[in-house]
Parts: sequence; structure tokens; C-alpha cells
Amino acid sequence: MAQLLSSLAAAIVSRRDIRTLDAFEQNDVLNIWVASINDPKDAKCITNDTKRGIRFFSWTYNNQIVYIQDKNGDENWQTYLVNIETAQGHNLTPFEGTTTGSISFSLARPNEMLIMLNKRDPTVFDLHLVDLTTTKLELIEENTGKFSDWHCADDLKAHFTVQEQPDGSKILFQKNKNTGKWDPCLTWEFADAVSAFHSLNRDGTKAYLLDCRGRNNKALVEMDLTSQDKVLTVLGESPNAADIKGLLKDPQTGTPIAFSVEYTTTKWYALDATYKKDFEYLEEKFSEGIDIASQSLDNTKWVITQSTGSGIQYHIYDRETTSTTFLFHSNDELLQYTLNDMHPVVIKSRDGHDLISYLTIPGHLEDPKRPGRPVRPIPLVLRVHGGPWWRDSYGFSQDHQWLSNRGFAVLSVNFRGSTGFGKSFVELGNRQWSKNMHTDLIDGVEWAITEQIAIREKVAIYGGSYGGYSTLAGLTFTPDVFCCGVDIVGPSNLITLMETIPPYWSAMYQEMLLRIGGDPKTEEGRKFLMECSPLTHVDKIVKPLLIGQGANDPRVKQAESDQIVDAMVARKIPVGYVLFSDEGHGFARPPNRIAFNALCERFLNNHLGGRCEPHGNEFEGSTANILQGKEDLLE
Repeated sequence: MAQLLSSLAAAIVSRRDIRTLDAFEQNDVLNIWVASINDPKDAKCITNDTKRGIRFFSWTYNNQIVYIQDKNGDENWQTYLVNIETAQGHNLTPFEGTTTGSISFSLARPNEMLIMLNKRDPTVFDLHLVDLTTTKLELIEENTGKFSDWHCADDLKAHFTVQEQPDGSKILFQKNKNTGKWDPCLTWEFADAVSAFHSLNRDGTKAYLLDCRGRNNKALVEMDLTSQDKVLTVLGESPNAADIKGLLKDPQTGTPIAFSVEYTTTKWYALDATYKKDFEYLEEKFSEGIDIASQSLDNTKWVITQSTGSGIQYHIYDRETTSTTFLFHSNDELLQYTLNDMHPVVIKSRDGHDLISYLTIPGHLEDPKRPGRPVRPIPLVLRVHGGPWWRDSYGFSQDHQWLSNRGFAVLSVNFRGSTGFGKSFVELGNRQWSKNMHTDLIDGVEWAITEQIAIREKVAIYGGSYGGYSTLAGLTFTPDVFCCGVDIVGPSNLITLMETIPPYWSAMYQEMLLRIGGDPKTEEGRKFLMECSPLTHVDKIVKPLLIGQGANDPRVKQAESDQIVDAMVARKIPVGYVLFSDEGHGFARPPNRIAFNALCERFLNNHLGGRCEPHGNEFEGSTANILQGKEDLLE
């Protein structure tokens, strides 16, 4: 089983010299390695994490590394600075109960950076300046307005911020240079609240927004800060029913030079004619589905990533020679296996909406006459993404590969409320937990049955966070559709979920209330939330359920799993329950991931069929505590 759990990796070109920064395994977890791009195999490890692995990191402009790490999944992210020559590290924020927000760097001030911290007030983030040579922190902006974020230029000063309003709208504020006060700049009504401030150019004369006012999809809009009335100009729009996904900017000026759009796959569009040939070459070389992970400071070299069913590959693209050089694969051990292709499909919901979805089937069962379809119907796992304001994407998926290898078709459906498909699609999900958001998933199952992909009696539902909620909703609101379900850190009671969210989510609390649809402070709101809560309908569960939970989860507290397990046990309804004492919102430690997958695989084998690897040493080093259902999970 361990051989199918790939490591994640990333590469960043140094801002001063040409090196790569990678996350590969050391001590059996992800650590940071540094190498020359001319010889990536001759890398040295500069960190020594032994528990959770390092998943988020950046390269500073003075050639040091900044990364963040929490403790046992508590999401109180602390920020570390590492010298790449000496491999010595320093904790910049050794504060208990404090978490790090955004981090930003400056080409003009390479020995400093900005960091957001909620040290003074756990509900908001203040802006601090960090001296990267002395490691001293200085408070430069106190968040007295419940602002959600700070936006800065190369001068490392806050120029813009955003504030959520009681009606769910958002106001963009600009710092008045004369008075030092925050002046309202523009308003995004609740219907347009998916809009966002993206960034400033380096000299602070232009601001860039992903704005959906007056349109359905987020477009790239430039705000001219040198004009008195702040003229807005649309720089780019998506040619299809998807939002702009990402921007590529000039490293020296901060001016956008291209943008990406993801509908079924990712495609890039050049804004500057100078770069048209680059994207024509890359599209011909890699087809669709690439991302640009980083650029050299002179913008002559880019790190290109391509994610496909077989993994993630990293290449250096040389703009001067219009050529690419392979860097590395995200996990060389995967190359010995034949992995399965992921197929984008568009499913129609019962009320006529396009549901962008992704299907993976076992390669040896693929029908040569119907690519992407099995020769006969097989068991199906409906894998539901979290968020729910997120989306599934085309590319390498550990879950899709693992589950399809075990003999299942795997389907991921971007149900209404998922992001990336315009504001109207997000709006369709308002007040629809357990309702139309769920029927979209059922429509996906019915599509798979009609297409002779799935066996009606052999469909499982599986997911984490909101996907875990969907599992519980599937077994309570539609108890006859699924033969079993796997819930990972899913909420069971929407009232207790909203009453226990992390304090630093306060800036987006109102939007969450309006999207979910009920205020737990009102009688009407509590009634609505309880009706949508799987815990209320626990008596309807008649199919096998496996629950995995992290004891330190700050988003979906352990009580969310405890209370539905207790209710099932009290009613003598069988349930499997696995608790990890050193995990939070999901399972980060490799031994814990492997242990839970081993238990999940046995559970699915018992109730869905498919292949199952015999238990061996999968539990070594894991803190998995099977509180309920040992006989079903270990037999």
C-alpha cells in the first residue's frame, strides 16, 4: 500500500541564482532539499522534520528559506527561517496559540519580509515586518477593523485591505497616504463576494483584481492608482464558463503577463504579445494541464509542472532557447507502475447545469471501444471534495490512483457551490447543504449507472471535511443510494460546527452563515441547521460507515465525530471509528495516512468488494486508535 502513496514535490527557481528548491522525503516525511538545476540529483537536505513533513515553503530574496509548520495538526502555524548554506533554522514566531497568515517578500528590500500574525488578538491578523538578518519582528499595522487580509507593494507597506460586512458584502479599503486612515475604495455585494483583490505591481501604481461585478466569471481587472478616479480596465477574461485561475507576472515589475483558466483542464493565455510564442511552444509540448511554479528573477527560466494521472513532472523551460529540460518526477517509485488515466467528463444535473467531473477506472478493465469506460459495470467510489467552496481538478490524485488500483471506478463531481465556474454556480449552492448540492452528487451516480460504469448496488461515498459531511448526508438523507461510506473529519451537526470554528475565521464568518443558510444565534437559523445536520437523521443510517478523525482538528472538532458515533452506538447501529491523537483536519503524518488507508481498504473490501492488501506493518508508527468497529476493520 505504501508504494502507491506518492510524495508531493515542488520546485522554485532561486531569485538570485539558479537553484531548485524541492520537497522530498527525508526521515520518511517531506523535507526541503536544495540543488543546482544543472544537477538536481546532487541535492542536499537543509531541514530535519521527522513528524509531519514540510508542505508550505518559499525562497526569500536574500537566498534563505521560509517555511511554516504546526504541531499535531492544530493549525497554529509557526514560521521558520533556514539558511541554505548552513542548514541552520530559526523559529520566527515561537508563540503558543498563534498562527501565521500570509507572508510576502520584497525585491527592493530583500532582507525583510511581511508576515500576518494573530498574536495580539486571536480573531484577527496584524501585519508585522520581519528583519531576515536579525529575525526581529515589528508590528506595523494593527488590525482594528476586523480586516481579512493585507495587500502590500514592494515598499512592504499595506496599501489595501478587505472588510466583510453584516450583509455578506465586502468593502475594499485603500490606505490614505495623507491621513493614514483606511478609505473605502469599492464594494463587492454578496452576490459578487467571490471577487478578490489579487496583488499590486511592485511600485504600487497598479492594483489587480479578480472581479465578477457585471459579469458571471472573475475577470482580471487593472486599477490605475495614479488616476484620481482609479480607472478600471479589463485585462483578460475567460473564453468559457470558468473563472481566471492564476496569474503569471513579470518578476521585476509585478505586471501580469499571462493568466490561466481551468474548466475541465488548465489552459494559459498570454496578455503580453512578447510571451505568445512561449505559451504556443508549451501548449504544443505539454498540451493542456500545465502550471508555472516559479520564474528566475530575469524571467528567462520557468519551472513548469505537468500533472497527469501518472504523477507530477517538473521541467525547466528556457525562454531564450525555447527548450525544456526535465528536472524530476514527484515520486520516481511510481514510474515502475502502470497508473490509470483520469478522464474529464461533463455531467448534466437534473435541472440542466453542467457538472465538471473526473473519472478514473482500472486500466485493465477499460473498454477499447469506449475509452474511459469499463468493459462491464464495476463498483464505484464517489469521492467528494471538501470546502465546499473548492473544486476538483484534472491531474494526479492519490485517492483516484489508489482506489482504481483496488478495482473501483472513482468519480469526483464538482457539485453546485464549487468554485471556479462563475459566481452563479457558487450561488446555486447557497442554503443547499443536504439539498441540491447533494442531488448533484446523486445525479453523478445515476450518470455512472446509466453509462454502464457503476453497479447500482455497489456504490460507496467517500470524502473529507465537506466531503465527510456529504458521506454522512448520503447515508442519512439518501440511505438507499450507497452501500457504505467513509467520512474523514466531516461535521455531523451544523450548529456545533458554526459555534466552534477557529477564532481567526471571524473575518469570513458572515459569508459562511449566508452560504450555509442558518444563523445558530436565531431560532429559525437553528431549526434550519438542525434539519440539514446528519446527526438529526441518524436513525436513517442502515449502511456501514467508517469515520476517521484527528483529535486536534481546529475546524471540525472531534466532537463532530464523537456525537454521531455516540448516537449510533446508543441505537446499536454499527460504525467504525478511528481517532488519531496527533492529527488535525486530515492526516498529515505518513504512518497515519497509511494506517487509515489500510483500514479503509479493508472496510471497502468488506462492503463494496474490490482488492485488498493484507494487513502487514501498515500500523507501525501510527497513533490510530480504533474506538469502534475493530471486528469489521481488522478481520
